[in-house]
Amino acid sequence: MNNKLFQSNTYQAMWVGLGSIASFAFSIISAAVLSRFLSKSEYGTYKQVMYVYNTLLVVFTLGLPKAYAYFLPRFDIKYGNGIVNKINVIFFLIGLIFTLLLYFGAPTIATILQNPDLVSSMRLFAITPVFILPTMGIEGIMSTYKKNYINAIYTIITRILMLLLVALPAVLYRADCNTAIVGFSISSIITCVIGLIVKKIPYRGIESVKAQLSYSEIFRFSLPLMLASLGGIAIKSADQFFVSRYFGSEVFADFANGSTDLPFVGMILSAAATVLLPEFSRSLASNKDSYNDIIDLWRRTAVKSALILYPLIVFCMFFSSDIMVCLYGNLYAASAVYFFIILIVDLFTIAPYYPIIIALGATKYYANVHLCLALTVWVLEFVVVLFFSSALAIAITSAVMQIIKVIVMTKFIANKLNVRIVDIFPIRELLTIISSNVLCGIVVFILFTRIIQINNLFISLMLSFVTYVLMLFFTEQIFKLNYLAVVQPFFHKIKR
Repeated sequence: MNNKLFQSNTYQAMWVGLGSIASFAFSIISAAVLSRFLSKSEYGTYKQVMYVYNTLLVVFTLGLPKAYAYFLPRFDIKYGNGIVNKINVIFFLIGLIFTLLLYFGAPTIATILQNPDLVSSMRLFAITPVFILPTMGIEGIMSTYKKNYINAIYTIITRILMLLLVALPAVLYRADCNTAIVGFSISSIITCVIGLIVKKIPYRGIESVKAQLSYSEIFRFSLPLMLASLGGIAIKSADQFFVSRYFGSEVFADFANGSTDLPFVGMILSAAATVLLPEFSRSLASNKDSYNDIIDLWRRTAVKSALILYPLIVFCMFFSSDIMVCLYGNLYAASAVYFFIILIVDLFTIAPYYPIIIALGATKYYANVHLCLALTVWVLEFVVVLFFSSALAIAITSAVMQIIKVIVMTKFIANKLNVRIVDIFPIRELLTIISSNVLCGIVVFILFTRIIQINNLFISLMLSFVTYVLMLFFTEQIFKLNYLAVVQPFFHKIKR
């Protein structure tokens, strides 16, 4: 097989995306199974355990998963195994601390969340972090050496294993929270063993040499990323806090259902970022004075992401009300306005900016922007509550601040690369794609809401989407676009 099969960034991103889909599918399927077989209180306890774990995970990972994709491209492969081992040691230590915190802090956590059942469940779960943390960052290692297909296979296998060990015992043995948690903990042990083996694959047959990389350098890189993650959590929690506290449970239900990003947006951007970070890091390490390759790769990534995401985003904007009703029922038609606002933000987040910022070594700036934005969002939304008393105004405020964040980050990148924003962002191409999508969206919207009216909402949405996609392909020559160009390399190489 030709080695070029594994070199294309698009091809690598598709493997990363496949792994993301596997993780997303696990969360959806496991939630669907457990919510049907566990009682509401047992399922609620399980979700609380996951909530505590995922919240604290941001703190305890210390931004380390991204360290692989930053440091490994800057060293020859013979130093890679030593770097991976050094970061693994850190993961095991902080995983142990995390485990002890969950075990001995379980009574306090249960008191805070006012659920006494959490004590036993949290202690059963406590062993998980010390095994899960060392498996993190595999995608960064594989992306560095363009072996993302290994990460995809690993993710699919371990997620299937986790699904079987979490869901099947609850279905076949005992339908309670602790049964599912024991299955989760056992799967984490097996996943750890597999993950540590997978991390060594790129270095087989290569003599390992100790790298001159200190622990202080690793922490100097990773700690600002942890602060940025905390800022991100604070930003997201502000909306939920103010809407929940000041507008009641019914308005919060509308807001919670509507203010959710399209899953594919996060998957595609995450896949692109995973592939881009080692590329940018390698490029800057080899030639710090030449940014042409970085700018070119950024522009191509933005256009490819737009060709995939803009059609989905624009279609959802036209049919936001129908989508909310189809997903959640007529009671949640009001969620459509919040969904529409989130989609506007998604239009601006078409290409991940953090790989360039991290590759430039500007992690402190990245963290400071998030922390400042978090403080600003909380203050502004409090003011909005006082003067406007509107959940919609809170959603708009949050959206404006997120767009400002994108602009600030992009401006910073442009300054660091000594170019203008228009030089790194393909504005003309993006406007062409949006124009094509909007025109097709208008035609399809009028067709299926004014001319063809189908009683079954699900069928109507499916037919609308198929018609919309066909129109995009029929009109792509007019707008000089090529939607298939994004995925053609993948199928061409598979065929070869």
